[in-house]
Amino acid sequence: MERGASAHLSWMLLPVCAVLALAALSLPKQPYTGVLLRGDWVARVEPGSPAAAIGLEPGDRLLRRSSSAIGPQNPLAGAAPGRPLQLLREHGGRLDDITLTPGPLPVEERRWMALLLAVASGFVVLGGWVWSERRDQLTRTFFLMCLAFACLIAPFPRFGAGSASLLYETLYSGITVFLPALMIHFFALFPESDRARGGAGRLTAAGYGVAVTLFAAAVALALAPLVTRRPMEAAEEFLQSIAALWFAAGALLALALFVRSYALARDEDARRRLRVALAGTLLGVGPLAAVVLLRNLFPGVPVPGDRAVVPLTLLVPASFAWAAAVHRVFEVRLALRAATVLALLAVMAGLVYWAGEWLAAAWRPDLGSGIAGGALAFVAFVAAVSGPAAQWLRALGARVVPDAQTDRTPLEILERRTDVRRGPVDTLLLAACEAVAEWLRLDGCAAVELAGPPRLAARAGRTRAPELDAAAGTQLRALPGQALALVDAPLTPAARRALETAGVSWVAPLGEAPVRSVLLLGHRLAGTWLSVPEIHELERFAAHLEVLIENVTLRAAASAHGAMDREMSRAHAIQSHLLPRRAPLYPSLDCAAAALSSEPVGGDYYDFVKAPGRVLTLAVGDAAGKGVPAALMGVWAQACFRNEARRGAGPGQVLTALNRELVSMDQPEAFVALACMRIEVQQARLFYANAGLTPPLLRRADGTVQELSESGVLLGVTPDAQYGDIQIDLEAGDTLVLYTDGLTEARRGDELFGAQRLVAALEACASRKASEIVRSLLEAVQEFTDQPLDDLTVVCLKQLTVPVRTANATLQKSLNWRTAPADVTG
Repeated sequence: MERGASAHLSWMLLPVCAVLALAALSLPKQPYTGVLLRGDWVARVEPGSPAAAIGLEPGDRLLRRSSSAIGPQNPLAGAAPGRPLQLLREHGGRLDDITLTPGPLPVEERRWMALLLAVASGFVVLGGWVWSERRDQLTRTFFLMCLAFACLIAPFPRFGAGSASLLYETLYSGITVFLPALMIHFFALFPESDRARGGAGRLTAAGYGVAVTLFAAAVALALAPLVTRRPMEAAEEFLQSIAALWFAAGALLALALFVRSYALARDEDARRRLRVALAGTLLGVGPLAAVVLLRNLFPGVPVPGDRAVVPLTLLVPASFAWAAAVHRVFEVRLALRAATVLALLAVMAGLVYWAGEWLAAAWRPDLGSGIAGGALAFVAFVAAVSGPAAQWLRALGARVVPDAQTDRTPLEILERRTDVRRGPVDTLLLAACEAVAEWLRLDGCAAVELAGPPRLAARAGRTRAPELDAAAGTQLRALPGQALALVDAPLTPAARRALETAGVSWVAPLGEAPVRSVLLLGHRLAGTWLSVPEIHELERFAAHLEVLIENVTLRAAASAHGAMDREMSRAHAIQSHLLPRRAPLYPSLDCAAAALSSEPVGGDYYDFVKAPGRVLTLAVGDAAGKGVPAALMGVWAQACFRNEARRGAGPGQVLTALNRELVSMDQPEAFVALACMRIEVQQARLFYANAGLTPPLLRRADGTVQELSESGVLLGVTPDAQYGDIQIDLEAGDTLVLYTDGLTEARRGDELFGAQRLVAALEACASRKASEIVRSLLEAVQEFTDQPLDDLTVVCLKQLTVPVRTANATLQKSLNWRTAPADVTG
């Protein structure tokens, strides 16, 4: 599933639909000359038109009588109904003065342009609807292809400024040469590839290369007269012919790729499902490519039925929408909802349009034309909201076509297997794989356990066993708790390649990081992506399956190892649940944290306490020792910290109070290293106190790294210890990392990971999100060590925006110290 920048692609609908609305509203201003130009040469003259009335013939050349522009210029630029154009006509080697007076569009021409706008709006509606439902490489290319078709088909809008018209013509040329590349790319992906590979991938890259070259040549020819002071007519005519050949060749290559996909379909059922899309593509693209080629190679020769090919192009997106519904890219009910909503909107637009036509004929022609144009503008507006406002349209469709309750979810399929709850984990995972494969109609599904080296626990269907090493297991354990397309998963190329070879398209972790098991989803005819409801249902199933696995595991542990192991497992679960499930969310501050334990329970922990006014207090602690005693001290410190933090105490006050409590317990070997921090999120200001924890690292946006080495004594050493606050002001791009000594003291033989490697690892990932920084640091230490890791905790804070501070505050680029008494250890 596409995220990040791709999500903003929806807003490309707005400029495209603004052009459609402008073209619709300017229909009454469209001039009619009856002449078709190729450059400044007359290619065709319509009988009975203003051009025919003054005797223009094919082969004539038209020039502006006076022009200050350098280089070639469209002689009909600026034409408007009733405004005479003073031109020079070159005929038989002689120049004559002529006056061409454009007239208003005839009724047939105006209705033809209205049809073009309706077809263009249909492309935008279909593309926007598909993109709003699902975002991946296939639908992104489909969406861009629909927008390109809409801009290519729509009539030229009438711009007031010549520069705006020139800019639009340049963009139009770019769309013309990039549309064949988009078609090649789309058909190289369809129906089930997440990216073009092999020969199709090379063909796609070559298509975009040709498009870039032609567009660069067109821009160079447009700018050349400004330098050479000479027109480039021969070169422009040659480039137009090459562009026409490229459009036809690109369309034919796209069709050939689709025929290839149809021929390589796995079985007759797959080919049967693809026939509708194949027929719609052949009928929609083939005639258009032929007409474009003939018109550009033989501009003066009429092409019979050339106008009929434009509405036929709608068969392409319509057939793919149908194929998507059949393939379960969308549910059939969703396709019915879309058709219902579009039908209602089309009826409304049609009523307004014909009301405008009636007014034009019976009362006010100028007012009637405006209303008719407004109706088309309404259609363009609907095309715009079909993407950004699709939620409203889906709500309307849900009322017309309610959800059916007949489809079984994977949970319901799994619940039919009553034997899995008391069987071994592998049996449960096998039943889960079969349930997911049946629900999504996959060709296979596998489950991999990650508690140690990656182990294939269960497999259903044709999905093969992936060859995963320990490094790949570490990456899978660090996956976020959500279903991800394989192309979106944060994996190394080697791990991704191993999963692709096994036939995996999606990964669904069971639970939050560190993940203990993951489902690997194979291919399906619908393609490599899932619908939004399917993703949500899959994540709900994964969470439920994690609970079932935990119950089965606990039951097996109780039988195999007795009560002690059962109690330790429960203690681990309790301690895990005591940690915050999610880091706090703020628009200006990115937070992330992770803790790893070398034993079922350990002494490391972290905690967040939020207060009103966007104030956050956090703690990172490390109790002395290992196992149950350290875990009990960690639980005690966490409870005391929350109590003091909720009272609004500052970091130094929190540590002082915890130290008194710990000393009063009279436990000579009970020591706790603890760092406490209070963050005023809106001002990006924090107050920090440390009681013996490893010094945090502060990386400024300019790349400098500071170690916050000031520290007080460990908690529990002396009853009189006092802890002072250090004030730090964060700026946009600053990153702060707090960690326990298990990170820097990881060993490879006798060599420690150390602070220098930590700084280097932080530098390599400093531009990423806080969660990715934490994951990268854990991966770095796991790749370094050849021994079991000790307990370790990492918390990362990253300032995202310029902080909001009081007017008289001075922005600080270095640490600002506020003196306070403290027991300093060095």
